[in-house]
Amino acid sequence: MQFVDVIGQTVLSTRLRDGVLSGRIAHAQLFEGPKGSGGLALARAYAQYLHCTDRSEEDSCGVCTSCLAHKKVQHPDLHWTFPFFKKEGSGKSLSEPFQIAWRQLMLESEYIGIDDWLSKIGADKKQLFISVDEALEVNRKLGLKSFHGSYKVLILWLPETMRIDTANKFLKLIEEPTDKTIIIFVSQNADTLLPTMLSRLQRVHVPRLSDSEAALGISAKTGLSADAALSFAHITEGNISAAIRMSSSGVETPDLGLFSFWMRACWSRDGEAFMTGANDFASPGRESQKRFLTYALHMVRQCIIGNYGAKDLVRLTEGEKAFVSKFSRFIHHKNVVDLSRLIEDAFTDISGNVNAKVVFFDLSVRVHMLLRKESE
Repeated sequence: MQFVDVIGQTVLSTRLRDGVLSGRIAHAQLFEGPKGSGGLALARAYAQYLHCTDRSEEDSCGVCTSCLAHKKVQHPDLHWTFPFFKKEGSGKSLSEPFQIAWRQLMLESEYIGIDDWLSKIGADKKQLFISVDEALEVNRKLGLKSFHGSYKVLILWLPETMRIDTANKFLKLIEEPTDKTIIIFVSQNADTLLPTMLSRLQRVHVPRLSDSEAALGISAKTGLSADAALSFAHITEGNISAAIRMSSSGVETPDLGLFSFWMRACWSRDGEAFMTGANDFASPGRESQKRFLTYALHMVRQCIIGNYGAKDLVRLTEGEKAFVSKFSRFIHHKNVVDLSRLIEDAFTDISGNVNAKVVFFDLSVRVHMLLRKESE
């Protein structure tokens, strides 16, 4: 893809192009930014610009052999690494069995999230990671000569899914790069990376898109009206991939039903509903559970924002507004901090593979006590 296809991020795109034209190209870079801000899209446009044989100051040409190969996601000097799971019966844990699915996803959209990838490979109940075997294979591939005599580029999506031993293997590649090799890490949570790795990467901050920038991009990608696109931009806080996914599903807020059911059960201390909610929470995979907890935290924060007069900062759908108009009075200055902490702790437990039903049931009982706390 070209820089012209990247939503917003014009200042950053110019900076990346200027670096290539002046020959100031760091061999190991970290594109870090919030979900849906366009880090992966920028990395793809940057890689195509590096390989283009007729680039201009503004963009890659789009028609040379290298650009056409990038358009088909088939350039031999562009390597991909991403989180995956080990397939049963396979010897080593490598991304190779998933490369075709990855290419298909890249052809479908320049903006993806972890939910899109999980759905593509049917792994919603799997814990994805980047293995030591994969790091060794990347080292081997980048040690070979490039096909076209230009840069060998590795785009590694979500390096935060690397384990410590994997990160240590990549450190060697970063510290001792092969000739004309560019490594681009694309992260949504860079602070979880090893400090030794962060210190060796040139960090490129990809800022959150403004609601207007996101709305224009959503409208262009989905064909939605300007008003509908702006609504999705508000709901997702500028997350393009989430907005595209929500608009295509026809469901604005897939977790609202479970959240409203859960909050009513917590208020009434309905043990049977707790168990039903725990089963509903645990039935999808870990990533869906984390998504729901993130949504719950968002709703708690939206309640407190609205309660204390910052109406212009509230980002809710019509369905959410209807629920929050009745529920928000139970979220106040005496319980909002503890509620947020409980949900964050539950997120950490789920990430650590703690039993989801136990986590949800325990969280429900604790939330009940906080909701019953008087505001005065």
